Amino acid sequence: MNADPVDNISGQRRRITFLAVLTLLLASVAAAAVALFGAATSAASMMAYSGAVESGASRDLMRVVLYFLLAGPFVAGAGLLIGWIVFWTRRPGAGVAWVFLPPLIWAALLLGYMWAISAFCEGEFTCGV
Repeated sequence: MNADPVDNISGQRRRITFLAVLTLLLASVAAAAVALFGAATSAASMMAYSGAVESGASRDLMRVVLYFLLAGPFVAGAGLLIGWIVFWTRRPGAGVAWVFLPPLIWAALLLGYMWAISAFCEGEFTCGV
């Protein structure tokens, strides 16, 4: 029985190919773009939070929404860190997924929230809460 978990069934070591490295670099650029998008929207998020709280919205609910809006750079950074570590432990496909998917999920949820408040709440950030 082979003790090395990075060996596959045939006994050969997994190779990290040029295409895998290129894919990881492209996923890293996409994650960095999501992080920059999240950092760029932080000022607008803070203003929307303070305006909503002043207008009588639930402070706790608005704090949760604010933390969600500000989480983008942290999600992208954690995805980059975990993805690169997983990639270099000879799991290239999982590494690319860890780099790409967490920021993508955060951005999709953020855009879904923005769509919902524009479609159902007439653009009001708190949606009447």
